[in-house]
Amino acid sequence: MLFLLIAVISLILQLFLPWWIIAPLAFGLAAWKASSGKNAFGSAFFAIFLVWIVAGLIQTIPNENILANRVGTMLNFPDSSMNWIIVLLLTGIIGGLASGFSALAGFFAKDAITGTKGIKK
Repeated sequence: MLFLLIAVISLILQLFLPWWIIAPLAFGLAAWKASSGKNAFGSAFFAIFLVWIVAGLIQTIPNENILANRVGTMLNFPDSSMNWIIVLLLTGIIGGLASGFSALAGFFAKDAITGTKGIKK
């Protein structure tokens, strides 16, 4: 449930707000819904990873991966026409880590305030 909430709401909000909206969103939703730290981090990481990979594919496929390959060249990846895959995965991982750690912080903040230490009531 947390995965779906983060994925859908972040997809909608990122149409109008900056990319970093994933951090407060993941923080708040994990504080509200997460049942454990593992659930908070995993749900947020994979939700944003998937959303950013799909968004990247939607943007890079129509232009035949030209920009993504140039970014790969700029990052000193080996000269290849497949650099766009590495750039796409790197983008997903960075977004996933940002949201995952934010969600983990939200879960721990809730635990610190309520004093439940991860125990679900």
